[in-house]
Amino acid sequence: MQDPVLFAGGTGIVGSEAVKAFRKRHSGTPILIGGRNLARAHAFALEIDNAVAVQIDNNQPRLGLAENDRIGAVVMMAPDEGLNGLAYAQDLCVPYLSMGNWLVEVGAEMAHVIRRPNASPVVLASHWHGGPAVFLTELATVDMDIVHSVSVAAVVDDLDPTGPAAMADMERGSEGGSGVWAFEGGHRVWLTGAAASREFRSLDGRLLKGSAFAPYDIASLQAMTRARSVRFDLAMADSSSRRRGAGVATELIVEIEGELRGSPSQRRVTLEFGKGQAALTGLSVALALSTALGLEGKDASPPGLYFPEQLMDAHWFLAELRAEGAIGDL
Repeated sequence: MQDPVLFAGGTGIVGSEAVKAFRKRHSGTPILIGGRNLARAHAFALEIDNAVAVQIDNNQPRLGLAENDRIGAVVMMAPDEGLNGLAYAQDLCVPYLSMGNWLVEVGAEMAHVIRRPNASPVVLASHWHGGPAVFLTELATVDMDIVHSVSVAAVVDDLDPTGPAAMADMERGSEGGSGVWAFEGGHRVWLTGAAASREFRSLDGRLLKGSAFAPYDIASLQAMTRARSVRFDLAMADSSSRRRGAGVATELIVEIEGELRGSPSQRRVTLEFGKGQAALTGLSVALALSTALGLEGKDASPPGLYFPEQLMDAHWFLAELRAEGAIGDL
């Protein structure tokens, strides 16, 4: 691949982790590190082989870049609020991956793809940490006859760094409807009031109170399992890892109820990543991006609309996370 991959928002906490994870896997692919602060982008580019800093403006056509700039892919690590990054990728007919848009906003992205279905592969990867909970659930339910419910819980250590852009985006996402979207009893519902919180047990057995959250996982999990009830809850607390003296970590707990050969079946699968939430998200982005580009031993993805689980094999994805230090039911 000769044309560079543009990481818009590549200097942020999650964006920089995605850049580093992609560079670790693909040393020869040129990278453009896009940011509003050119000096900051340049300083980071000096740390990354074969990388160049560019100043971008998400509010401008082509993200403020020149018409003759050559780009091999557009990766939006910051919210693509005006869809200028998506339109730019479609104009160039190159892959596009978005990490910063919310489920209630997906209609705008879908409209662009529907109008120009043959322009680009468009990967909507705004799942929690880029999708590990979906892949965990896929493997945990593969032999079940019926899945009744999937409940995901995520714990973010309160010492795990989160950038100001990410915090602002999470606040924006929490305001995106009259409540938080979920599936309950076979229907789409908006969780409000007491229904928008749930207690769950962390990896070390503590009972934590989580708040309902609606990343893309909600839609992916319901479509994959056809479960009548799907919800996602998030808690910020001491991670189980830090409490046992092993440092900051991010953790996922997936609880599943269903049927296996006519009998009730309950399963709980977990994931813990000791490098923190930004590194896990960045790694997931790098895996999805390099797969879409055809850099993982298979053909590049043709134009279309994708979630991460449609690009990657669950066994392969979780094995790659394990190779980078993830532990749990992988």
